[in-house]
Amino acid sequence: MKNKTFSIMLLLLLCLSNIQAQDRAKSVQGDKVRISGMITDEKGEPLTGVTVSVKGSAYGTVADMDGKYSIEVPAKSSLTFNYIGFTEVTELIDGRTEINVIMKDETAALADVIVVGYGMQKKVSIAGSISSIEPNEISRMATTSVTNAISGRIPGIITRQTSGEPGFDAAQIYIRGMSSWVANSPLILVDGVERDINAVNPADIESFSVLKDASATAVYGVKGANGVILINTKRGKSGKPLITLRSEAAVLNSLSQRNYIDGYEYALLMNEGKKNSGVTAGLWTDEELEKYRTHSDPYLYPNVDWVSEVLKPVSIQSINNLSVSGGNDIVRYYVNVGYSYQSGIYRQDPANAFNTNAAVNRYNYRSNVDINLTKDLTIDLGVSGVIDDRNYPGAGAAGILDGLRDTGPIAFPKLNPDGSIAGINMYIGSNPWGQATQTGYSDEHLATIQSTFGAKWDLSSLATKGLSVKARFSFDFYHANKALRYKVFGVKEYLGKDEQGDDRYNIIREDQALGYSIEQNSHRSVYLDLGLNYDRTFGDHYVSGLLLFNRRSYDNLSAGTTIANLPARNQGIASRVTYNYLQRYFLEFNAGYNGSENFPKGKRMGFFPAVSMGWLLSNESFWNQNFFISNLKLRASHGKVGNDQIGGARFLYLTSMNKNNWDQYAVWGTDHIGEQSVTEAQMGYNNVTWETAVKTNLGFDLGLWKNRITLQVDFFNENRKGILIQRQSVPAAAGFQGASILYGNLGAANNKGMDGLIEIKHRTSSDIFYSFRVNMTYAHNEITQNDKPEPLYPNLSELGYPIGQGFGMVALGFFETQEEAYNWLDQSALGGLPGPGDIKYKDVNGNGVIDLSDTAPIGYPRVPELMFGFGGTIEYKGVDFSAFFSGAANTGIFFEGRSFYPFASGMGYFNIYQEYYDHRWMLGADNSKAKYPRVIDGPNVQTNRRSTVWLKDASYLRLKNVEIGYTLPKNWVKAAGLSGLRVFVNGTNLYTWDRINNTIDPESDNGYPIQRAFNLGLSINF
Repeated sequence: MKNKTFSIMLLLLLCLSNIQAQDRAKSVQGDKVRISGMITDEKGEPLTGVTVSVKGSAYGTVADMDGKYSIEVPAKSSLTFNYIGFTEVTELIDGRTEINVIMKDETAALADVIVVGYGMQKKVSIAGSISSIEPNEISRMATTSVTNAISGRIPGIITRQTSGEPGFDAAQIYIRGMSSWVANSPLILVDGVERDINAVNPADIESFSVLKDASATAVYGVKGANGVILINTKRGKSGKPLITLRSEAAVLNSLSQRNYIDGYEYALLMNEGKKNSGVTAGLWTDEELEKYRTHSDPYLYPNVDWVSEVLKPVSIQSINNLSVSGGNDIVRYYVNVGYSYQSGIYRQDPANAFNTNAAVNRYNYRSNVDINLTKDLTIDLGVSGVIDDRNYPGAGAAGILDGLRDTGPIAFPKLNPDGSIAGINMYIGSNPWGQATQTGYSDEHLATIQSTFGAKWDLSSLATKGLSVKARFSFDFYHANKALRYKVFGVKEYLGKDEQGDDRYNIIREDQALGYSIEQNSHRSVYLDLGLNYDRTFGDHYVSGLLLFNRRSYDNLSAGTTIANLPARNQGIASRVTYNYLQRYFLEFNAGYNGSENFPKGKRMGFFPAVSMGWLLSNESFWNQNFFISNLKLRASHGKVGNDQIGGARFLYLTSMNKNNWDQYAVWGTDHIGEQSVTEAQMGYNNVTWETAVKTNLGFDLGLWKNRITLQVDFFNENRKGILIQRQSVPAAAGFQGASILYGNLGAANNKGMDGLIEIKHRTSSDIFYSFRVNMTYAHNEITQNDKPEPLYPNLSELGYPIGQGFGMVALGFFETQEEAYNWLDQSALGGLPGPGDIKYKDVNGNGVIDLSDTAPIGYPRVPELMFGFGGTIEYKGVDFSAFFSGAANTGIFFEGRSFYPFASGMGYFNIYQEYYDHRWMLGADNSKAKYPRVIDGPNVQTNRRSTVWLKDASYLRLKNVEIGYTLPKNWVKAAGLSGLRVFVNGTNLYTWDRINNTIDPESDNGYPIQRAFNLGLSINF
């Protein structure tokens, strides 16, 4: 009975449920409407694959190939339109049945927001000094190095690329020049974590910001004095998956080549040197000179162009990236895999079973995922990896390039008649071809793994509106394994033929087999931060705040000492409070309280505050909005920041002793028994601390004609104090060993200058888009304190001159006759007596004698004081053209060393630059245009020293990049299932104008040459 009753009740409930469900279905069906329309961009082009969904639900559809959509939705709902690269649009139905949508490029929206320390702010509200660059400007460069891509493109940044070698071609970066002679590297943060900028794939960059003044960097406290670079990588956006493939291949050649004289000119110069020295014996005869000129006897009278024998004219490069991004309101993702290859410029021996050329294969991976766990709680996970497989010749770049410098064209042939490697006793193993091809190789594998986990919880509904908490954790690991397969190659000296006509040799060194050894290096870092954010508007008032704790631990897993093995840790608190009224008046306070264990107890933490103010005049009620000045903002900031990069030494407050010193030992007793002595290794400095920088910045932002033209200008002044140096005023008579002389935070410098940017952007009614951009940075520093005793003559003092200032003799020309040299001031203190063709020096200190006390500051430092760049883009109907120039000024270089000082180490062994040969002083010639002194048969101590004769202006202007591209019309590629296709050709480092006659690259000195690239590529969107 009970079962029967239960069955009847269950049946009644099911019937009632079915009736209610039918009623609800009818009700919903009656409330629904069908909406259709078309989705286009601002140019009127249809957008394919736009996600159209009901707001607050997962129900939706996707626009077709023509940008059209149709969807049935509740009449009282709203539609959201999402598409990668475009700003989300929300439309209320409000009785409509057709809704056409124009979506705006998200780049324009992002331009209104800028990344700042531990967050983002609207550009209009920023009163500090921050510069940024759009990622597409970086991608125009055919390089895998971010530092080279930004050269000359950002105000406040000074870069200098010193090498073009694969794997070592990154440029040095200085934010607003140099303020310390210990360390000037800026703090680099990638996705909020301190990381190596060279591990960043340029294709992954979404935003790039440079924080320059104290207001922008104070939150980093003890690490902010040298400026901060913030790089955020790309993240997914709601919308249909977008697949992008970009592939490019380039041919590279050296921007500058070493231009040495040939063997015939070398032999002539040897004869000239002997004659100038009064030596008549041992001159090359006319017959011998002819053999050098005609190459008729290449083994006994060699004339080797070592540069051509060792270096190839071209190499190759390839850069490839494949990315996928997309998602929905819950999960968004960005994944990119990249592969790049660059080969070196060294020639190889086909007989080798191994590769001796430089080469780098790089594999990149990055994955960024964002998840909305709830309406208020989001998490993100980022994982990236970089694997470098590298190969280098055993002698390395330094050995090979030094060999080119050190080996004259007539020293010996490349190979002997029997095919063996040629050489002579004096320079065993210096054969440049042998160094490049016969010294084995190094096989290097470098791996970097970086991971970041973050979470953000909006507490608006739980606590108060605008309050949120955010956390970030990261773990990074680096490992390098190098297999060194070095070898020593055999060398034979060819002595000619014997009486029977057989070749004679002197075996100098036997060939040896490949060796084998391993070098390994590993380190890891762990980072954690936890922050509280507040962001709210009260009527006309806007306030925001940040309070954040962070900690970083770095472990050198391959440390060779117990001290180096100890974890290096930094921790502290960052805070920021901002306020603005009516978007007109802005006030911001930033502060960092942080430090590390590297300093004495009680002195490990420091407080670094800064304040900034801004006034947006163009938002005032009295401002005429139709005035041609559409935007005008005045900015000012002042504050203190620190620099804990004090030279790399740890725990300088500790005193240490060397207990096993055999360099200085004691002898005891009648048996004269030697015992190891105990010496001071380091004298502890109890007050060691960081450098401090007090910075002031004044700037303004200007927009003209509705911001078609924008201008940003900043003037800055920085006083850097507490630069760590060894005491310079300790006299030698005090008896301290060099390593045990006390350190002190005694150095000081002043750095001031300005940086600015002017940009023009406009799209005409004819759909022609054009832009033009000019930026510059000028930073001049002066040493104000260095603890050195006051010199006898003021010209010897470094005070008041820039860091890295060159010192040398001041030249007044060349002596034309021996009589003129006799009648000049006594220069014998420099070594020997001067003769015709030697340099006449100025008596700088006026004591009537020319000696080393006449050394004076000459020229500019090697790091440029002025850097600039300019260029533009024009686009029309899918065709785009861009060109960009960069340059530097107020920088100097010295022509010096054995290739400029002929025969400084003996005759016949060291190469000589064509620049010297073509412009030297010559006896009996018209020397009115001579630039360099005479040659003699050995070292000339009178002229082989730094002076204004050898000083050169290293300013340059470089055509940095030119690109021509064509984007195919969408209706052309639509049939192939593509949403976009662009082909392009570009060139990098195409031409350089300088004042040193292409003898040395004005930027990189005389190392591995910077490479010029001719690049062809395509970008496909699926």
